[in-house]
Amino acid sequence: MQVTQFLLSARLDPVSLDAWVTAGWLVPRGDAGMPEFSDADVARAALIHDLRHMGVNDDGVSVVLDLVDQVHGLRRVLRELLSVAAERPGGAAASGEKPPDLSSPVPHPRRPEKA
Repeated sequence: MQVTQFLLSARLDPVSLDAWVTAGWLVPRGDAGMPEFSDADVARAALIHDLRHMGVNDDGVSVVLDLVDQVHGLRRVLRELLSVAAERPGGAAASGEKPPDLSSPVPHPRRPEKA
């Protein structure tokens, strides 16, 4: 989506957008003259709004976003590994097993799930 639509969707002003891009919190696609944003960028902006509303400072926002990026990267790698393993002889595809669903969050081992 174009910058104007992103600003509306993300409830963001142009000055904040420039600051967030400079900080590396948002990384638009395309060239500097015509940046493009995705729905994932809108969700990321919502997370940044939430963190700031909770009183998280700029350094804390950077840490949280870095951790979120790492988790997404690890889930992508795990999904790829499971896909390769399922295609191998004797893997889940050969035995008819369904690979685990990685789209839902994994419960914390020491924290009971909420009903």
